[in-house]
Amino acid sequence: MSQPNWLQRMFTPKDVASLLAEQASNPDALKRSLGAFDLIIFGIGAMIGAGIFVITGAAAVGGSGHPGAGPSLVLSFLLTAIISGFCALCFAELGAMIPLSGSAFAYIYASLGQFPAWLVAWALVLEYAVGNMAVAVGWTATFQAFLKQTFHVNLPDWLCRNTLDTVTDLAAIPASGVLSVTPFKLPLVDQSYYLLVQAGFNLPSIITMMVVTWLLVLGISESARSAMVMVLIKAGVILLFVGVGLWYLLNGHWPVLEANWFEHGMKTFAPNGIQGILAGAGLIMFAYIGFDAVSTVAEESKNPQRDLPVGIAGALLVCTVLYCLVAVVVTAILPLQHISIEAPVMGVLQALGMPWATWVIGLGTIIALSSVLLVFQLGTVRVFYAVAREGLFPKNWAKVHPTFKTPHVATIASGILVALGGATLPINLLAEMCNLGTLAIYAIVCVAVLILRKTQPDLPRPFKVPFGPVIPVLGLLGCATVMAGLPALSWMLTLLWFAVGIIIYSVYLAKSAL
Repeated sequence: MSQPNWLQRMFTPKDVASLLAEQASNPDALKRSLGAFDLIIFGIGAMIGAGIFVITGAAAVGGSGHPGAGPSLVLSFLLTAIISGFCALCFAELGAMIPLSGSAFAYIYASLGQFPAWLVAWALVLEYAVGNMAVAVGWTATFQAFLKQTFHVNLPDWLCRNTLDTVTDLAAIPASGVLSVTPFKLPLVDQSYYLLVQAGFNLPSIITMMVVTWLLVLGISESARSAMVMVLIKAGVILLFVGVGLWYLLNGHWPVLEANWFEHGMKTFAPNGIQGILAGAGLIMFAYIGFDAVSTVAEESKNPQRDLPVGIAGALLVCTVLYCLVAVVVTAILPLQHISIEAPVMGVLQALGMPWATWVIGLGTIIALSSVLLVFQLGTVRVFYAVAREGLFPKNWAKVHPTFKTPHVATIASGILVALGGATLPINLLAEMCNLGTLAIYAIVCVAVLILRKTQPDLPRPFKVPFGPVIPVLGLLGCATVMAGLPALSWMLTLLWFAVGIIIYSVYLAKSAL
């Protein structure tokens, strides 16, 4: 039989029945030990992180090329929850039908073929690696605020600020002049000098990611019990923060909410109208990254056909309620111009002047963000390791350490990549790029549901998205709408990311054709 040509290899789907048969006959198959409650906990643990603790401030305030949502950020959260809900139902149908590890990568391979699956894998790297850069930026800002408020220790701003944080348009930077930098006055010779001196370098981000990389090289095992403890810490921190904020408002400070939300009517509540709400939705999609992670443990679910839909929907519902409550507290207590872009939770606590709450919630937030750094980086390494093992990336990235039994090359290389990005790039840009990659994955999954219903209508579907093609189409349109509202620079860099991915895949095709 002749070998398939390059075009056939790119777009020939893998038969779902054969995929399931391979998994069933695998002697190293994963143990099925997770129930519906375990999956809900896993989903909440994956979702709660930098999105709620950090991106809330950036979405409310806005930035260059990104209008802020203001108090209408609550509507942004609800809009994103609805769109995510449509996509979650599509993930649930495919996860119940194709209960394999790999999540979207496996689904797309089964419905669209190798090349679309590779693009999804490359988008997953964008989701995890670039997303982790944004988490690292938020970790530094939270840690800096915690030290200042709790121990009165002030880390130098230039040591904790990202290199490109204050640079939005190089053409607007003056070609000469004098800037006051740290304790010195240094001449601004040109734009490159401005980037190196005025904008700073986020050293804590570098150190934190190096510690995470070292831990992952040594090897870390995670269990449902440890996941439960971490979720309880995260949820406890959020509930305590919401409780403190609501207590403050109800204890004679309700006029603060009225002033911050409705002083000038809708102009105060939604300062940038529908554009701000859509831009906010585009940014806080970052907070919803993770519900799809439930489908990555399909092979470890006792009854994936029943439990995956419950786990995905349950995690999404719980997190949406928590997110909206945090958005209400942050935007109600502080005027828009006083909300911290990188550490909104700590900013509110500083304004309230509650030392005990600052200590407990601040420490809990740092722990929560640290766990997200670890999990996201673990996901990054797994993707790189998997594609390298398939020959789609340098083979040495799939090497396993002889002592620690971990993919140390992929771990160290990706750790350096994330550390440098987290030390130099602005948090808005990182979150927006991550969201574009994630939204692309969600949109493709919606398309996969429609395609598989046409191409393989007889496959058993233990769970089926209701209302025919309506919800997958709404999910696809919702993702496209939010993506369209994100800034042009984020689009350019994300398209460049995918262009690099296409080049890598082309090299793979050329090598396999020899």
